Amino acid sequence: MTDSHDPTPQDHDLTQGSADFTASLPASFRRLLPAARWEAWPSADPQGAIRRSSRHVVKVRPLRPAPAPRLQQERERLRWLAGRLPAPTPLAYEEVGGAEYLAMTRLRGMPMSDPDALLHPERMISLLARALRELHALPVRECPFTATLAHSLRAARERVAAGLVPGEGGRNPVEAFNSLARRRPPPEDLVVTHGRLSLEHVLVQGEYVSGLVGVRGLGIADRWVDLAPACRELRRAFGEGADQSFLEIYGLRPDPDKLAYYEDLTALG
Repeated sequence: MTDSHDPTPQDHDLTQGSADFTASLPASFRRLLPAARWEAWPSADPQGAIRRSSRHVVKVRPLRPAPAPRLQQERERLRWLAGRLPAPTPLAYEEVGGAEYLAMTRLRGMPMSDPDALLHPERMISLLARALRELHALPVRECPFTATLAHSLRAARERVAAGLVPGEGGRNPVEAFNSLARRRPPPEDLVVTHGRLSLEHVLVQGEYVSGLVGVRGLGIADRWVDLAPACRELRRAFGEGADQSFLEIYGLRPDPDKLAYYEDLTALG
């Protein structure tokens, strides 16, 4: 049953200030989270919002039917990561007033995409390689989340059919999907993957990685699901050759076919 003071769809002004943002949260969140100054943080979802205090993070998204992603997926994966790798602790999840809310602890550190972090290319390349090596070493048999190629292609087909994949740079999403369905790569090398790997989703503090965030896509998949976007982002951030240094530290030879395939697959969301 919805609390009489819980928000309604018209309450979801995600540009509001700290006091208004606190008042817009579900009653259960207001009881859980202490009064704080909330700052806006960039969200990959143009309809969603991320707010941070000194100790907590709250994500808000409009409720959308499948195959649109849900914050509930992130909560489940954060619960599984607890005690395995550093990641935020999920504190509360609720669906109310046409939106979903997820509260979690805030980790220390800055994203690898932060300009200050990018001043140290060798350190960032090494930290990312070692962080992914540690993630990929988690026992596959213990992971309950499946993100294999068959699963990913099925999900991509549903997103394209639902119009959730924008046609950017002249790319036709239907043609892009059909190309992926035709040219399947060699057998999968299955590990536990992040699934939405980007420099923004890896937090660093000094000489170490302080945690992984944005993990709603975490699951069992080919390791190149993470390595391909990592190579792409490192090239963009630090120039040609950064991806080769990354793979050397990670301990794997380049695989041009898988690199190209999984770069294209991740472009479909």
